[in-house]
Amino acid sequence: MAMFDSGTRADVLQGNLYGYKGAIFEGIMADFLHKKGQNLYYNHKDGGLELDFLIRQKGECVPCEVKSTSNKAKSVKTVLAHPEKYHITQALKFGDYNVGRDGAILTLPSYMGFFLEFEGVEDIDLPILDIDEVNRLAGTMSFEQ
Repeated sequence: MAMFDSGTRADVLQGNLYGYKGAIFEGIMADFLHKKGQNLYYNHKDGGLELDFLIRQKGECVPCEVKSTSNKAKSVKTVLAHPEKYHITQALKFGDYNVGRDGAILTLPSYMGFFLEFEGVEDIDLPILDIDEVNRLAGTMSFEQ
C-alpha cells in the first residue's frame, strides 16, 4: 500500500479496489511470509515470465503464485513444463479457491498463507562428507592452464 499514491490509498480505504486487488493480495502474502521470518524473493524475466514469490519447502524451490480471483497462473505452468531448465517440480497457488490440486499445483484459499511452514537451515538434510576423502581426491586432481 505504501507504494501507491495517496489517491489510490484513499480509494482502497473506501473499498474501491478496482484494478488493485492483485497488488493487495500479493501484499498480504508478503506480510504472511515476512512474519514467518522468510526473505521475499521474486522472479521476473524479460518476455513476461513472473513468479510472485519463491519459497523453500522440503529442500526444493517452490513458486508461490497469488491471485485475487481464480485466474490462471501462466508463468507457473510455463516453469513447471520445463523442469530441466528451471528445476521446479511443484508450485503453490493462493487465491479465491477451495483446497485442491491441478497437477503439480496445489491450490489454496488466500487466507491459508499464514499456515505455510518453512525449513530452517538446521532442518535441511545435508550429506555427511568424509573430509579426508575429499582432501585425498583433491590431491589427485591436476589442473592445467
